[in-house]
Amino acid sequence: MPDIIPDPGPRARRRASTGTGRRNVRDLSGGVVDRGTSRLDDPARDGVRIAVIAFTTLAAGLGMLVLGWMAERAGIEAWLGMGEFARPIGGTVVTGARMPGTMIEALYEAGVVEPLFFAAAMGLLIPPIAGIVAARPIRPGLAAPAAAARIAAGIAAALVVAADVALVAVTMSTVRPTAEDAVVGQDGWLDDVRNVAAADTVAAILAILLAVLVFRMPLDRWARGVVGAVAIAAAVLATGTAAGSAGTLDFLQSERPVVVPRGWSGGTALDLGRTPDGGMASIDRSLDADPVVSRRISRVERMTVPGTMSIAELVSAPVPE
Repeated sequence: MPDIIPDPGPRARRRASTGTGRRNVRDLSGGVVDRGTSRLDDPARDGVRIAVIAFTTLAAGLGMLVLGWMAERAGIEAWLGMGEFARPIGGTVVTGARMPGTMIEALYEAGVVEPLFFAAAMGLLIPPIAGIVAARPIRPGLAAPAAAARIAAGIAAALVVAADVALVAVTMSTVRPTAEDAVVGQDGWLDDVRNVAAADTVAAILAILLAVLVFRMPLDRWARGVVGAVAIAAAVLATGTAAGSAGTLDFLQSERPVVVPRGWSGGTALDLGRTPDGGMASIDRSLDADPVVSRRISRVERMTVPGTMSIAELVSAPVPE
């Protein structure tokens, strides 16, 4: 079939190609910007981005340092009852970096052994998660929330404060195992340490979720400030306690050097670390028919290291018949 559409000619084609090109438009500041092109990077904006990255990195490093410090002071040293140890800052940061994984591991293992514990934990964590998804904070320029929503937010804020107070009370009243609770030849004492670490982990997660929920609810500034201060304080306390419990569990399950000082014939001894005055802290299990576990601080001397063993393995090894 013949083409019945006439050719517009070269002049019309040039006009069409010119009309489809990019046009200069004015932005909000009045400057001329070529449509379809991007504005040059703003050095001030780049500086803000670098500052945010630097602040986030610094906050993460400081958080790991604080978690490691709590794990060592409130966890490991409190369980041993031998005073402070000499530890470098780098080791404390590494310990803090391991705490989140240890917390989740303790929660998982406790849930495997006691499924009802895991179900109870999920029952506690699901309501604040649902509240975070459903809540909408007050934003400038938008319509104020309905009166019913504000009343519901006030009731929820009161419940958050009550939950935080109860959380702190339960956390502070929990009796945490120490070295005196370890039973030679059995492993039930280690399960108690793991259960406490799992419970503290649930408490820390719940406290953090409640703190986030407070800043998502449509509350007035003064109410958000008061309730938020309580929620943040409870979250910090619960997180530090969870780090201490997880640090104890991680320390008991980590491999320690088996040391044999010169002339030593008292049994199996593990090197725990160094004291500020340069002594060596150790824990050993005797070779008696009724073995006991002892902790001691002695001067550092020549010794051999035949292998590694965890404190849990040392204490829980069966008693020979």
